[in-house]
Amino acid sequence: MTEEWAPVFALANDHLLTPALFAALRRAHCLSQLPSDAANYLATLHRLNARRNRSLRRQAVELVGALNRRGMTPVLLKGGLALFDGPYADPADRMMRDIDILVPAYGRDRSVAALGDLGYRLSRPYPEGHHAVGDFARPHDAGSVDLHTELVDMSYVLPAAEVRARATPKELDGVRFLAPSPTDRVLHNLLHAQVHFLGNFYRGELQLQQIHELAALTRHFGPAIDWSLVERRLCEHRLATPLESYLLAARRLFGLAWPLSKPPAARALLHYRRCDLQLRIPWLSWLGVPWGNVRGAFAWHRMHALYGVGFGGGPVRWRARHLLRYLHRHGVAAALERMLRAA
Repeated sequence: MTEEWAPVFALANDHLLTPALFAALRRAHCLSQLPSDAANYLATLHRLNARRNRSLRRQAVELVGALNRRGMTPVLLKGGLALFDGPYADPADRMMRDIDILVPAYGRDRSVAALGDLGYRLSRPYPEGHHAVGDFARPHDAGSVDLHTELVDMSYVLPAAEVRARATPKELDGVRFLAPSPTDRVLHNLLHAQVHFLGNFYRGELQLQQIHELAALTRHFGPAIDWSLVERRLCEHRLATPLESYLLAARRLFGLAWPLSKPPAARALLHYRRCDLQLRIPWLSWLGVPWGNVRGAFAWHRMHALYGVGFGGGPVRWRARHLLRYLHRHGVAAALERMLRAA
């Protein structure tokens, strides 16, 4: 393989985009312009991912069927949904680590029992109050199952009950599930990529696979996406800059047409430039980890959800209260570990 393609493949592999790269080159009729070993490498990875995704689809059908028999219709999320319902013409274009599935909180125990009946065991439990129960694994399967009761940790921005109410019932391969609306798929993609958990926005990091998927969702669903709802919901939680910076990345990296009613603000342009610089010079990301972790933990939307009603005061008081509570519960060592956490 020629050296000039090595950095391209390294970046695609790091961001789980190698099958999508193959698909894009094939659609553009450009594969013949690659060295033969490079073209063969891409074709092989795409073929292997297709095989893996077929196994994941069988796994998902088996699991959804087991939940149906227990009286539940789950919501498929992210890559698990892409196996059945776009936005990719060929599901093999999308790489995934696991199957994300959403069940109502009242169906948690029944869902865990259904997984147990199929031979799954809890491989990574999440603490009480987490938005997901944990990861469930079974020997020789293509992937694990991530069982959710909410979509993201900040469920106040996109509540599971609201997503279920807007979802569309689907019946494929003899099983019943719910597909979130196109608007909710966009919201979930953005929240998961930008502000969920440690928060890539606060660190100035880009997840290229997530940005690529946003562009794919937008092109696939077109006018079915209510961008005014997306814009209104995120502005309500003071998340306009994460939204605009993310859309700038999608526009500049994957040619997405600007979908919002207003052009991006200056702070979003500056943030995207920071992200682009860190993508080009990866070691710069480490410099922003501690401050990014602090900003994510004390973000306005989190503090408002915890203390905005009933505690009085404003953001400074909310953050001081939150810091004191955290130190009281976990101690200084845990706070420092959390601040320096890289993954």
